[in-house]
Amino acid sequence: MHIREIDWRIDTLEYVVVGIDAGLAAIDARIGNPEWYDGLHARDDAEPLLGLGLVAFQTYAAGTVSDLNQIRRSRGKAKLGKHYCYARDSVKVSGAVTRIELINSAANYFKHHDEWDPWPTGKQKGAEDVKNLGLLGITQKTEHPCIKTVELLSGTSWKIIVVHQIVGEWRARIFSELR
Repeated sequence: MHIREIDWRIDTLEYVVVGIDAGLAAIDARIGNPEWYDGLHARDDAEPLLGLGLVAFQTYAAGTVSDLNQIRRSRGKAKLGKHYCYARDSVKVSGAVTRIELINSAANYFKHHDEWDPWPTGKQKGAEDVKNLGLLGITQKTEHPCIKTVELLSGTSWKIIVVHQIVGEWRARIFSELR
């Protein structure tokens, strides 16, 4: 057994989930106090918190591909690209992109959307992410793209532990298929 077959990353990722859940609970508890703080304000505050969560899941996915490639290299096998591995998820969201591709594109949106003026097209950096998000109805007119992404992955309760489970299951799948 190669040391990188052990998923050292998943427990730390769970700490991120716990922190985000605590932040979401604090936002929810604030609704109505002060009086003007309503659900729309709560969504505005939850958007960057969920965006940070998506970046953590993206980091986990990239690290997973790195672990896989280290194992493959030790066995004399060719390196695999991260986008190839992201496409190996067994579930497509609305038949359009895999869950891991969605996580990756939404995380890139969160990190870079302020730089996208206009939104990238063609061969521009970020164009593939914009295309993936657009296939799921997330455009530059979408008010809360990170919330929409989490809802597509886990429903309207925003239980990001579901996303944690998705990336963990994806890792197990690609390790069993590709190592």
